[in-house]
Amino acid sequence: MRRAVLFRSVTRVLGDRVVVREAAYVWRRHKWMVPYSATVFAAVTLLAPIGGIEDWPTRIAIGAAVVAVAVTATTDYSVVAQTDDGFVVLKASKIRQVATGLQDRLPKDFELAPVGGTLLATDWQVGQRVYTVPRSSDQAMNRMAAARSTDT
Repeated sequence: MRRAVLFRSVTRVLGDRVVVREAAYVWRRHKWMVPYSATVFAAVTLLAPIGGIEDWPTRIAIGAAVVAVAVTATTDYSVVAQTDDGFVVLKASKIRQVATGLQDRLPKDFELAPVGGTLLATDWQVGQRVYTVPRSSDQAMNRMAAARSTDT
């Protein structure tokens, strides 16, 4: 179901004439995400008494909620898609896994390879950028890499 929604969103952005062969939802964190989130957490927890919140557990819970918003705000979500015309990177929604606009058309000689990861996600080199790919999209990235290696 989620895969079908992702494919339809890519088709909606690129047009009905483009055949979408594969698509994967990916993201990149801004390089200042950690210091920004830490600063936001410290500010909220230390300034909470001004708003009348005195107890530490509540201050920490509010700080954690604000950090979640800060992390989302400093993350760029994208969709990497393989079409009949080549590979593209599209902007994606922060809330739903759907493409919202064209970001970049990748050149014919771009790099597409895994470069690391964890149990929950894999990092992939896509052109000049490294994206984090959730395990739910990892097979799609592997299929695109395999198709790319047979094309060259």
